[in-house]
Amino acid sequence: MLEGIEGVSSFAENIDYTFWMVNLICLFLFIITIGAMFIFIYKYSEKRSKLKDTENIKHNLSLEIAWTVIPTILLMYVFYIGLDALKVQRTMPEDNKAIVVKVTGMKWSWSFEYENGKKSSELTVPVNKDIKLIMTAPINDILHAFFVPSFRIKEDVIPGQITKLWFNSEKKGKFDILCAEYCGTRHAYMRSYVNVVSQENFEEFLNPKVVVKKTADEILNQLGCIGCHTTDGTPSVGPSFKDLYNTEVKVTVNGETKTVKRDEAYLKRAIEDPNYEVPEGYTANVMPGFKGALTDEEMQTVINYFKGIEEDTTPKLNGEDISSVNGCIGCHTTDGTPSAGPTFKGIMGRKTEIIRDGKTMEITIDEEYLRKAIVDPSYELVKDYANIMPPFKDVLNKDEVDAIIEYLKK
Repeated sequence: MLEGIEGVSSFAENIDYTFWMVNLICLFLFIITIGAMFIFIYKYSEKRSKLKDTENIKHNLSLEIAWTVIPTILLMYVFYIGLDALKVQRTMPEDNKAIVVKVTGMKWSWSFEYENGKKSSELTVPVNKDIKLIMTAPINDILHAFFVPSFRIKEDVIPGQITKLWFNSEKKGKFDILCAEYCGTRHAYMRSYVNVVSQENFEEFLNPKVVVKKTADEILNQLGCIGCHTTDGTPSVGPSFKDLYNTEVKVTVNGETKTVKRDEAYLKRAIEDPNYEVPEGYTANVMPGFKGALTDEEMQTVINYFKGIEEDTTPKLNGEDISSVNGCIGCHTTDGTPSAGPTFKGIMGRKTEIIRDGKTMEITIDEEYLRKAIVDPSYELVKDYANIMPPFKDVLNKDEVDAIIEYLKK
């Protein structure tokens, strides 16, 4: 169901008040005008009033002043409340006092990029925080309009130009994002959501402790591919993804038609530079190029999807986040500078002196040593460092320790 009846942004109440005042004033003037018309029709109809009996009124000063002054006052009032509401909407918060998100509107999907580089196909933000949207569309795309009914915000998204919006949601929930500018074939399907969550959930979304490998479906949705390509064989703006791999297709290259096989190399070219080989029956310059938009891992995930290879998407633990959450960064630096504990920089394979059972010996740091040092750091003390690190034997499980070791290998 389309959300949007209840205004949930910080300025929605002002917008709604302005809307209702304008409509009530218009209704008032409508009733006065149309009401007077019906009164005159009834009172001065030919049956009830003869022309010779009708007095010729030249003017009525009181009435003329009333119909001039009252509409003028109402007009000034509408101008005032409208300007006041617009001023709040168009006064952008400073970047250092807001969460800045880059928004890209393209045929026919939305993409959101956060300050740490994370991208998603839905906008996730914390409740009661100022959110500033920096919006644009690819240079070869067309005009869109970013519209969130619940927030009472709408702004054009223009190819090659920057437009801005901001909001502050006072309520958690999931709210519709629509395109309010007709943008072609799949305009009606250009839909996403704003997920308004708690600050804790937003931090987890932005920097997850568990890194989940993106599925091909997630990548294709994020890039807007599903807006033009179906997965069930039905025709659409672009070729269907069903049974695509290793089939032959006629393409136009530099004005010449030839037959090629949709192998891995072709699919990669079609994703990065779709206008180089245009499939027969389809139009050039509709699909934007995605060169640089996918990591090597994401590209391979998409290729494997076309091949029909199912990938393991079991969540992987993030060793850096685990070490940070458990206070390791408080005593160990990552840039080589000295601290309370040995630096993490270049730790794997580094030679170091340790004290074990009162004896000093030199070792090469390997996975086995690191595992013991995390679980029971007092067993082998690094020379010249105090025995201050707590044991993590009952704090971290094996998978979490493995994740930290993988992080230290980098």
